[in-house]
Amino acid sequence: MIEKQSINGKDVWIEVEQQPANRSNPNIIPTEYFFAKYYLEESLAGSAVIFTDEDGKPVLFESPVAALTFARKKLSAII
Repeated sequence: MIEKQSINGKDVWIEVEQQPANRSNPNIIPTEYFFAKYYLEESLAGSAVIFTDEDGKPVLFESPVAALTFARKKLSAII
């Protein structure tokens, strides 16, 4: 899912992708996580910046809404 948002007067594209949880027992919830990435120009979709933790791994969320909310808050501080 890609969503165009205006943050501090600047257009930003936020993309939320799913990632399987890859658990040994597929019945354990959640079965998938979501991470967010962004780009500042629509034509740069292939070179999006992923939000990562201090270890350089993508920050994972249990819902796409949580990932989008996190991205918007972080971007409002960056832009």
